[in-house]
Amino acid sequence: MNEIKASVEEAQASYRLTLRITMEIKKNLWDLAKVLKDCRDRKLYKFYNDTFEEYLANPEIGLSRFFIYKIIRNLEVWVEEYNVSQDKLQDIDSEKLYIMGTMITGQDFTKEKVEEKLEQARTLSRSDVKQLKSGEEYEPQRYKMVICPKCGFEFKVVL
Repeated sequence: MNEIKASVEEAQASYRLTLRITMEIKKNLWDLAKVLKDCRDRKLYKFYNDTFEEYLANPEIGLSRFFIYKIIRNLEVWVEEYNVSQDKLQDIDSEKLYIMGTMITGQDFTKEKVEEKLEQARTLSRSDVKQLKSGEEYEPQRYKMVICPKCGFEFKVVL
């Protein structure tokens, strides 16, 4: 029984640490997007390489062009185009933001539409967001939080 409780406590501590680190990574991605967008737009990379893609591929940087263009696009769409505060975006997965950003076109732009897409990006899983993008009938998975009466471990159960 003590082993189970110790394992549960370790799992919960690990989960909390994972969440904390993930939040820091998400915050740092916004900072990275700003720096790299500025570097690209002002052509600062030319002091090191001929192209921005070569700059990203430097062994010291070693970042995927596709990934960097996604996070820069998120900055351009959500912060610059739709005037959403970066604070409101900090906790949202960059991949889900990118997908949602591709779903709002200029003619569809309304404050309500932007808020709706942000809330979906915040609360839905990546697979749910991709399902929305594909236009399939969206059927969200339903979860219930359950607490083990013996050890107190809390977990989600798909209904």
